[in-house]
Amino acid sequence: MVMVRHFVSTLLARLQIARQVRSLLDRATKLDQLRKRYELPVPSATSPIPASVQLPSYAETTNMVGIDSPRDEIIAKLTSARTRHEAGRRRVVSMVGFAGVGKTTLAKAVYSSLDDRFQCKAFVTVSRKFQLKRVLKDILQQLTTSNRSSSMPDPAIVSVDTWEVSKLGKEIRDNLKDKRYLIIIDDLWEISTWNDHISHVLPENSLDSIIITTTRNELVANACCPRYHPGHFVHRVAPLNEIDSRSLFFGRIFGPEQNYPRVLEQVSKKILKKCAGLPLAIVCISSLLAVTSIEAKKWEKVYSSLGSEIENNDVLSRLKQALRVGYDDLPQHLKVCRLYLSAFPENGKIERDRLTRRWIAEGFVDEKPGEAMQEVAEDYFSELIERSMIQAVDADCFGEIHACRIHNMMFELIAMKSHEENFVTLIGNRRGTSTQRTYVRRLSLECGTTTDGLDWSSLNLAHTRSLTVYGNIDSLDSVPLCRFLRMLDFECCVGVSSRHLKDIGELIMLKYLSFKSTWISELPAQIGELKCLETLDLMQTNVRELPMQVTRLQRLVHLLAGVAELPQGIGNMKSLQTLCIRVAGKSSKEAVKELHRLTNLTKLEMSYVGVHRKGKSSQDGSPDILPSTISKLGNYNLQSLHLNLLGYSTSLFLQIQILLPSPPANLQSLRISGDYGFQSVPKWIRSLNDLTDLELTVRMVGTQDLEILKGLPNLVRFRLTIKESSKEGITIPGSSLPFLKELFIHRRIMPVSFNQGVMPKLEKFELQLRAYQEDLKFIRTTIDHLQSLKEFQFTIAVQRGLSDFQVEYLKSSFKSAVFI
Repeated sequence: MVMVRHFVSTLLARLQIARQVRSLLDRATKLDQLRKRYELPVPSATSPIPASVQLPSYAETTNMVGIDSPRDEIIAKLTSARTRHEAGRRRVVSMVGFAGVGKTTLAKAVYSSLDDRFQCKAFVTVSRKFQLKRVLKDILQQLTTSNRSSSMPDPAIVSVDTWEVSKLGKEIRDNLKDKRYLIIIDDLWEISTWNDHISHVLPENSLDSIIITTTRNELVANACCPRYHPGHFVHRVAPLNEIDSRSLFFGRIFGPEQNYPRVLEQVSKKILKKCAGLPLAIVCISSLLAVTSIEAKKWEKVYSSLGSEIENNDVLSRLKQALRVGYDDLPQHLKVCRLYLSAFPENGKIERDRLTRRWIAEGFVDEKPGEAMQEVAEDYFSELIERSMIQAVDADCFGEIHACRIHNMMFELIAMKSHEENFVTLIGNRRGTSTQRTYVRRLSLECGTTTDGLDWSSLNLAHTRSLTVYGNIDSLDSVPLCRFLRMLDFECCVGVSSRHLKDIGELIMLKYLSFKSTWISELPAQIGELKCLETLDLMQTNVRELPMQVTRLQRLVHLLAGVAELPQGIGNMKSLQTLCIRVAGKSSKEAVKELHRLTNLTKLEMSYVGVHRKGKSSQDGSPDILPSTISKLGNYNLQSLHLNLLGYSTSLFLQIQILLPSPPANLQSLRISGDYGFQSVPKWIRSLNDLTDLELTVRMVGTQDLEILKGLPNLVRFRLTIKESSKEGITIPGSSLPFLKELFIHRRIMPVSFNQGVMPKLEKFELQLRAYQEDLKFIRTTIDHLQSLKEFQFTIAVQRGLSDFQVEYLKSSFKSAVFI
């Protein structure tokens, strides 16, 4: 009887021990597989277990690398905000950044540094699966513990597990209403979590309290820190620099002395480049290498198989989890768009327009009522950036992001997932030439030595929907052009010629075709057979003339023809929204008459070339068709007009300045430049109330011109080229251009000054000067009243006849203007 009682009473404990033993056995099996994979020696019983194998998080390491500077910057901003804004107001800081970049680590560092300055403090993690009651209970328990000298819980909240959410919120508010507090809300995912729940229980008590949130989502960060609230700010957490990355990497493997074998230098550089400053990646991979033989060959093997290691290796499980959680949270349409990035070269810059137009061609973008497909695709792009799924590149002063990159670690993960799902097949130098596929949906071909002599018959391309080609295809007699292709991209590909396009007329479903930045010089007449084509990109190519058959492409939306001439029949292409073209010959100038039939055109970029004859104007004196065509396009929705008038003297500029019946009212971007320029700023520009971007070439600028520019209320960027100098110079009047952020002036040296109150938001001022000897007396440039200026650049093109002393005088004069 006693033995039975003992058996029953110890049953639970023995079951728990059995589970732990089974877990240890599973772990031992996996470690043995890892040892065999990397051909490691079996450790002896007395061998010490490396500390790195325990895999502490970056935030848990005692000597955190690269954290001091951002921590001190945030604390300094908080102190400054308290001084500059209303003393006592609650301040919110939101840290935003990519998964694994160190947001939590930085928040903990700030929390520790400010610990003793607050009466109450708490550090809680929200996570993707938000549970309001758990978070509120966690906050309350930490607050009551920090208020007591004893570490024991407050007797008043012993029954907290049974409390309703409303009671938890009230207790937190009551606890904090008369105390200075510091609260960290880590890993915030949704705006509603902050707006509807957490912010309401943290009172504004005018005691200099601070809240710090961390998130991957830019929109969430901005919601926590609205711009209109003084003292709030968003801190974008940056990756580690090269020095700190090396210090963290080698320090975790070889200790603080970092006495690593020099034979590992090159492979270490490649691994660190792959990590791209991501602390979590560096910590996890260095932990894996810490149990790997100190041989360059073994490290190379780890490097070359990082994708599969992230997916399958337990040592890298935290890295995999951090990278995948954001991806798993995406809606299905964004998952597909992000997975598609594996078709692009690793670590390369991906232009937004190229990516979004390819998404559309692939069928990834859903139609929305009242929105163009391009607008919907750009919304997808913006959302991926806001979620920190891709990294923004080339942001302009309008807040538009024109390109992106994907982090190397994330690229490894999506390339592996793409391979598993047969989403994109990668063939080439980096991925090898594995062709073991039942069929290929999308092919990304990186040409080089590994693809020489590649047998296309080994690939089942019957169902291939897209083909992206990189590298040099000069040695390839042909490329596989499946008749069901929807997307064909040769951008930046070397060696593209007519032999690679001999069957292009059979691609009846093709929607996207790009030869951008290739050597191609002509298009086959078969191009007219591509009835579904929506994008044709010939920018930066040698194509000078389009075949007449191109005007049969009734569905073409974007014709980016570069230096190719405008074809007659262009008026038949009614779907065109974007047109980049050249007008030079008689035939193309006749075709200008047809442009007014393009009722869907939103962007027109045109080089308009005239030919000077000795003693004659570039025109015969008759009015040019261009001004009236521009006016007719204004009856529709033309939003961007860029004209480069080359080889013309006064005639065409005067006609546009004086004879333009009415400018396009919806213009947001207007650029008119050329060899000669307008006599003055055209008066009709003052009617363009929506204009945000303006570039002009003028002979001279006077007071009347400045008054016209003063009347542009929404201008954000302004580029002005002035051909002739004036001893009076330019004085920008006060209250002008209230939203201007960027100003570029190209001129001869003349006095420039800014009255008080002018351009209050100007952040960047670029000045390009042509210096002649007779202009030296006009050096008077001051930027005293540009209070928001962050960047001032000046370039001086010194003309002949200036001595070294005069050149130095020019330099010192402009340096003193900006207090260098």
